[in-house]
Amino acid sequence: MAPNSISRRTLAIATGALLLAGCASSTQTQKPQTGGSGPLLTIIAEQGATLARNFNPFAATSRWATRNALYEPLMIWNHVTGKLEPSLATGHTWSADNKTLTLTLREGVTWSDGTPFGSADVLFTLELMRTHKGLVGEAATPLAQYVDTVTAPDAKTVVITLREAITPALYDLVSQRIVPKHIWEKVADPVTETNQNPVGTGPFVLSTFRPQGYELKRNDKYWQKVEIPGLRLSGYTGQDQINAAVLSGQIDWGAVVPDPDKTFVAKDPRNHHYWWPRTADVNLVVNTTLKPFDDPAVRKAFSMALDRARMVDIALWGKSDVANAVGIPAQAYPGWLDESVLAEGKKAVTFDLAAAGAALDAAGFKKGADGKRTTPDGKPAAWDLIVPTGWTDWISVAGIVSSSLAQAGITANVKTVGFDNWSSTVYGGKFQLTLGAGKRGATPYGYFRDMLSTATVKPVGEVSTNNFHRYGNAEADKLLTAFAATSDEAEQKRIAADLQRIYVAELPTIPLYEQPDWGAFVTKRYTGFPSADNAYAPLANDPLFPTTYLVYPKLKAAR
Repeated sequence: MAPNSISRRTLAIATGALLLAGCASSTQTQKPQTGGSGPLLTIIAEQGATLARNFNPFAATSRWATRNALYEPLMIWNHVTGKLEPSLATGHTWSADNKTLTLTLREGVTWSDGTPFGSADVLFTLELMRTHKGLVGEAATPLAQYVDTVTAPDAKTVVITLREAITPALYDLVSQRIVPKHIWEKVADPVTETNQNPVGTGPFVLSTFRPQGYELKRNDKYWQKVEIPGLRLSGYTGQDQINAAVLSGQIDWGAVVPDPDKTFVAKDPRNHHYWWPRTADVNLVVNTTLKPFDDPAVRKAFSMALDRARMVDIALWGKSDVANAVGIPAQAYPGWLDESVLAEGKKAVTFDLAAAGAALDAAGFKKGADGKRTTPDGKPAAWDLIVPTGWTDWISVAGIVSSSLAQAGITANVKTVGFDNWSSTVYGGKFQLTLGAGKRGATPYGYFRDMLSTATVKPVGEVSTNNFHRYGNAEADKLLTAFAATSDEAEQKRIAADLQRIYVAELPTIPLYEQPDWGAFVTKRYTGFPSADNAYAPLANDPLFPTTYLVYPKLKAAR
């Protein structure tokens, strides 16, 4: 795996959670609770009618607030501004050989029980993850594959030495949520621990918990000022109920409803707002271990048959844009995309049925009197396109993929399956066609490693949550090694341009459209949310990314 502990599988799970948060609903509509000097901030970020009291930051099934309100990372990658923001650490430096990372910790931070925070906590957290392989966290992969030693020369300094120069490991290491040594050193099994009464450094502490929802109150020991008196979160299970809660003004932050201009903003233009910056792409993923998908000419022929504009108009209400040939939005990686490479690949991602038909003819796909094609070995050109049940935008997109390909004589049978079935089939490499979201990060390194590296290719039957299309390129391997070995951004961008050329030439997956980073807010009770006019941080309550910590201090009670 890349120096990136957020796997494609985790991304898919998070996407499912976000889709529920965006298009799902509460079991009941409730009035906002109050606490301290004002109302609690109501957030949509949980799913399920019954919530388990699990606040273990190393567990994939812990409550959302664990990683987004209670336990802080060392630094926060802000994928809207493109900056690495300070949190528990205020800065970092690399040694000349890019093998030693030194972190400077923030002064004056305490745990919510009053115990001072320091380098011993960071050292303990990282060593805990290194010795317990079942713990989930951003630092898991670099600790397992690249980190040699972690030391704490003083209370406010942490030094991490790598066995080889892998500079993108920085972002995973500093994204790791830190736990208090004085609490967790007494935990018998950190893998199964539910941590029901969490002690963190974050802006909130747990106040009340019920299976239907929970509340947090402001941590008065927090190291920066936060005006919000607390948070309130409930479990959500269905679209109709959450739409009712949102439209009646009960939700402050997190919900998205279909066609928001008409169904959400129009009902209260002064207070109802949404912002959907585009941070990743959704791709048509083909299994490159199967013929004819091992042929880039065939992948490009399929690509030219796809009506991407229709996908955006129907599945996303026109609120996004079609993908470029590289498969990563310029908005998410400003300054990284090479315009000449995008121009080279434009034809391959432009809807052109005549060109698609000619390419299929050249690849040996014969068209019968019924308009349907056969493969070069004489079999029907028909495959299954599977997507998870309930993922309404993907299901809509899959239908358009199917109808587009049908015009070119290709049959794609759309089948919806339960998420567990989908994930085991796709990650096991036993699918034909599916949809997938590209990885996002501080640099395009992780994206291209997932897409192109031979190191991420696994045999069919073995789980691969990163490169589940199973494509590898030896030339890309060399470029990725060179990218990781330098911390010079200008050099990394030159290398990234060559990686883009390989992607455009091979089209290992087929980019479709830019995926919005769903987010909405209501300003009746609180103002200061990120927006297109105030883009200081992402708006989405993404369970994977700790950018909510950048938002809490900016929110103020409506005057």
